Amino acid sequence: MKSVFPLTARRRLCPVLVCLMVGWFWSCSQPPQSFTLRANYAPVGKVQNYLLTSHRVGKEFRDGKLSREVDVKLEAEVSYTTQKMLPNGIAEVLEENRWHWDEPTDSAGNVKRVTREYTYHQEIAPSGKVVSFRMLGESTPQWENYARQYYEQGVPVFPDAPVMIDSGWTQKVTVTLPDGSTAEAATTYRIKGTAYKLGRQCVVIEYQGNMVFPLFPAEADTTRLQGIDRVEAKGILYYGYQDGIAVSSDESRRLSIDRTAIKEGRPIHVTAEYEEVIGYALTGIKTL
Repeated sequence: MKSVFPLTARRRLCPVLVCLMVGWFWSCSQPPQSFTLRANYAPVGKVQNYLLTSHRVGKEFRDGKLSREVDVKLEAEVSYTTQKMLPNGIAEVLEENRWHWDEPTDSAGNVKRVTREYTYHQEIAPSGKVVSFRMLGESTPQWENYARQYYEQGVPVFPDAPVMIDSGWTQKVTVTLPDGSTAEAATTYRIKGTAYKLGRQCVVIEYQGNMVFPLFPAEADTTRLQGIDRVEAKGILYYGYQDGIAVSSDESRRLSIDRTAIKEGRPIHVTAEYEEVIGYALTGIKTL
């Protein structure tokens, strides 16, 4: 809304007064210069709700030939409900995901809306480390292991010692691949400063790294699907250090997929390259 006040000399003094007031405010309430970062899921019954958005574009190839061009936007409501607090500070948390996206239009011009729901049970340490993970509902060991790898590699594990602005840490995971060799997934996190985000005081964490997700062939799977998905990611995480919760994040990814399978009795080789941007934001907290 435009101001209804004229630009008088008194009006032009307002920015100076605002600066002086802001300077006084910060002199009285400076955030700490070091931070002990912890994940806080207490008390039992606490529910944290988030909205996740994603836009992925790319190309998929089958046996070296272009099979599909991808341009899809996804949205998900994600909730974390604390079911139990253990004596060692570990929280038992139920994570529920409800995903929505539109399939490409068919020959008649119709758009199909797709919804998928996923539920995970996790045990999360105060450091943020996921120490136990399992998928609930319909699942297979193959896809449960895939999802577990994401939580082992893609979730920050905070150091025990306090961190300061311009300091950081690197977490590494050694991943066993389907051929028996190993690869290293590593992400570096760095504290860039502080900021208010969605009404909460946060540390601003910049991160960059890679993830490696192997798919092992399952005995019960007649397609013998296997392969390796690789992700390069970088982003900014706003973490509420007073509340011990993630407030929001913005991330960009480059994904490379290399998989083989048996279809209609013959082997096929599928590869893909995607670019993806992901937004994640806290929408509310309540206690049941």
